[in-house]
Amino acid sequence: MKNKIAAIIFLSLVGASCSTDKLDVDVSAIELDLKFDRFEKTMFEGESPEQMTEINADLIERGGELYEFYVYDMLRSGSVYDDSIGHYLWYFVSDSMMQMVNSDLEVEFNDFTGVEDQLTAAFKHLNYHLPNEPVPNKIITYNSAYSYGVISTDSVIGLGLEMFLGPENRIVKEIRFPVYMKEKMRREYLPVDVAQSWLTANVVGDDRGETFLSSMIYFGKLMYIMEAMMPDADKHLIARYTAEEYDYAMASEYSIWQYLIDMDWLYSVDMKVQLRFFEEAPTTVGIDDSPGRTGQFMGWQMVRSYMKANEEVTVEDLLNETNETKILKAYKPKENE
Repeated sequence: MKNKIAAIIFLSLVGASCSTDKLDVDVSAIELDLKFDRFEKTMFEGESPEQMTEINADLIERGGELYEFYVYDMLRSGSVYDDSIGHYLWYFVSDSMMQMVNSDLEVEFNDFTGVEDQLTAAFKHLNYHLPNEPVPNKIITYNSAYSYGVISTDSVIGLGLEMFLGPENRIVKEIRFPVYMKEKMRREYLPVDVAQSWLTANVVGDDRGETFLSSMIYFGKLMYIMEAMMPDADKHLIARYTAEEYDYAMASEYSIWQYLIDMDWLYSVDMKVQLRFFEEAPTTVGIDDSPGRTGQFMGWQMVRSYMKANEEVTVEDLLNETNETKILKAYKPKENE
């Protein structure tokens, strides 16, 4: 009898420990050689135009096309092959404000191990769920002079670390960015921004379709895959919301949905309406006290409902699903009691 009781208890514990969450997966067996290259450290070691010329030649080899884009488009210093490039780069690294930024980067991101571990785990999860989709082989960091947060090529990700120094940083306080954008310039949003950039460039694409519903499902898929990449991340980070904004959106989900239905917008192709609900903004016009991009958030909830209602559907199935009606029918938000 005791053995039977023990067996029942053991089986119960085993059952309790098994998760039914399709995003709770083991990626320990996945091999991923993701390299990290700290360009900003190399650049700010230069102490003269001559040294910057040598550094430039080294970074061309290490960064290729992405480095060319960095110098030409972000720093606006011309071609990396210009005979005077050493002088132009020296102007940049010797600038007093850029010296302050570099000093802050050395403090905030001196130990990059945690970020590297987060991003490596995220792309292992992506490879697990979407084994036929590409993953990056290198992530390059730099000081973009507040021009770009994250950009992705077909194999490399560029990461402007100064865009994640936080709204209380001495330089960020002074730059002319809207307050709502500065609020998201925090280190905790870095993995999410990296994931979104890579997915948009290489997995999901940027074709949202024409209708409001198409845009909802597009962003819903994008955010669900981001959630699959970072299943342990706080949900408000996946939405690029503050915790308060996320709580508001969750509490208002039913009323927002009813508003969209009442306005008969699901199949609208009005770009003004789509801009209101899907583009970056401090708030969604027409919905009092709301955060911006509530159309994206609602699409995420729609896709999450679809995936919850269809346990057999994988992330890969979701990515390839083109039947919008099938996803829409699974969405039945409930009024808060």
